[in-house]
Amino acid sequence: MVLDPKREFDRTPEPAAPDYRDARFWAALPEKRDDADATPIGMRNRQADAPVDVFFIHPTTYFSRAGWNQPLDDEQANRGTEFALRAQASAFNEVGRVYAPQYRQMTLNGYLSASDADRDRALDLAYRDVRAAFDAFLSQWSHGRPFIIAAHSQGSGHGLRLVSELMSDLSADPALRKRLVAAYLVGAAVPEDALRRTIPGVPLCATPEQTGCAVFFNAIEADAFEPGERPKRFEQVRAWYPGGFRSVEHPRLLCVNPVTWRADGESSPQSAHLGAIHAERNRPLPEPQPRRVSARCDGDGLLQTTLPDGEWRQWWFGGDQHVNDYQLFYMDIRANAARRAAAMRGATAPAAAKAAAKAAAGRKRGH
Repeated sequence: MVLDPKREFDRTPEPAAPDYRDARFWAALPEKRDDADATPIGMRNRQADAPVDVFFIHPTTYFSRAGWNQPLDDEQANRGTEFALRAQASAFNEVGRVYAPQYRQMTLNGYLSASDADRDRALDLAYRDVRAAFDAFLSQWSHGRPFIIAAHSQGSGHGLRLVSELMSDLSADPALRKRLVAAYLVGAAVPEDALRRTIPGVPLCATPEQTGCAVFFNAIEADAFEPGERPKRFEQVRAWYPGGFRSVEHPRLLCVNPVTWRADGESSPQSAHLGAIHAERNRPLPEPQPRRVSARCDGDGLLQTTLPDGEWRQWWFGGDQHVNDYQLFYMDIRANAARRAAAMRGATAPAAAKAAAKAAAGRKRGH
């Protein structure tokens, strides 16, 4: 997994393109039975009457060296996508109808390539699918409804670029900006200045009810690194800016605390944490674990996170909790999406969202 794809990008056959009019190229649709329908114990999948739509862009699940971009019939990658829907996209199924395209994602090994040019071309190909899927979503299903854009990791990089294009070219739909509930672009290393330059008019979310804003965070285990140190993947990041990708050395990153939903350096207490979900493949989502996590955006823009005991520390990046970004704050994200959707409609949080938050906070009160 630490080697480049076998060939240069231009010498690698391009996988067949998807046709997003065909449901087979969607990993999740509201009318399909899929992993985005999963719910923790005590929660409900309410997509049938959800007030908003959710366009979800899954993280990297293709690990092959055979090519730069995933053939969409790769079963192993598609199983990984199913798990991402269960562990991440399902957090939105109480308030939103979930649409998640399959796309010709760049292989994980592309991030380790010595060639910026090859990596950028592979990401461009993947993004081409994401944009085509979103255009199909708007034309076939959205019909003027408010929407959330949610993503993780590679998907969040594509999500940043998607929001940038949508907000800068409103000629086809001038009301599109007003329909954006929020963009949850989790697990993407985005420098502080990139949001202002890339998405003028879409600010960093500063309150739990704010709409038309963007959320970013990258969770690491608190005190796992010495002062001034950070995981190696944050020492140099390659981010999307208007006009193309740029490499930035040791940037301060965008960070919103997913418990307080504020972009400041204040630490959230464990008592405010609504619940983590430790998802496992091919198993129902377990009961949420509330009051287990505190979080703080540090001076580098990384989310310093205390972890529940046990299985959460079994992660091979040694302190980098990238794989658990959503799972550690699953119930917080679930409740916040409902809160922002309610604010978009000019109402208080739905009774179902309040009940979910109350139920999560009441469990395991002693932890």
